[in-house]
Amino acid sequence: MANRTYLYTTPLAPQADPAEACNQRLTGISEWPYAIPLVPRILVSVDPRARQSIIWDGTPDLIAVTARCGPGITRLEKFLSRIHHPGLGTMADDALRFLRAHTDPDDHFVLECGEIFAMDDEPFAEQGAALLSGLADIDAEMEAALAELAPAKPNFWQRVFAPAQQSIEEPLHELGLGHWSDALYFELDGPR
Repeated sequence: MANRTYLYTTPLAPQADPAEACNQRLTGISEWPYAIPLVPRILVSVDPRARQSIIWDGTPDLIAVTARCGPGITRLEKFLSRIHHPGLGTMADDALRFLRAHTDPDDHFVLECGEIFAMDDEPFAEQGAALLSGLADIDAEMEAALAELAPAKPNFWQRVFAPAQQSIEEPLHELGLGHWSDALYFELDGPR
């Protein structure tokens, strides 16, 4: 089993009324194996709030992050509009179309990283705090990602042997693009 990061959406602000939030339906948005990519962190980077996990019931620590969908999608849209990479194709448009079809601006994203945290020996509470505090520096991380994705002049071997589309798109998938689905490995069937 791959340890995953999960992104859900809910119509109720989970941090406003945690008891009521447990009775609300959470809808899957995306999942990523073995990492917490940049794209889901961008989506929860506008006024993020820590909360208890909805997956790790026995963990009292604040290891999930929530934020309103509208501002997060707007921030992601601005980031995606600045990517100039030959493999981008329709990935940016597909992401924004999916997000807008599956969220309302006043809904809240819930970013669940407990499975990723479980791969490390550091206490969950410390990893959750580091995730939340790292969101304050997301602009610098976005700029670094844009610099890495900037087109470079192909070397001799790249001109002789054109790279496969999969290898061209790999850096974009590592950001978290191309993994949109409302059917996630960890399904929340009913109210939690």
